[in-house]
Amino acid sequence: MNLNTIFKAQAVILLINGLGSLFLGSFWLQQAGWEITPDLLTFGQFVGVVFIVQGIWSWRFPDIASENIKSIGMLFALGGLFFTAIILFHIVTGAVAGATAYVNVVLTALFTIAFYFYSRD
Repeated sequence: MNLNTIFKAQAVILLINGLGSLFLGSFWLQQAGWEITPDLLTFGQFVGVVFIVQGIWSWRFPDIASENIKSIGMLFALGGLFFTAIILFHIVTGAVAGATAYVNVVLTALFTIAFYFYSRD
């Protein structure tokens, strides 16, 4: 495995989450154990677009960054650390539960670790 593959794999996961949140908002949010409201659906759609944009960036960075890819990989590791921490916090405090939270915290942590190890000099 190499850093380019990690970026591409993360892009696929982000795009799946983004499309799910954007077009299947009720299902996607119910998996986290939340009561669906019109405001929450609106927020879920916004988050879906954010995930799609991040997915596009993740897909394209290896092609654009060339020799700077390790620096960008470290930024993705740092961002992944923050995402992992907030998802874990929400799981521990009971703010979220279910498949959405558990699968995403595991995947986010794995990508964080992979970005860190493959981006080191």
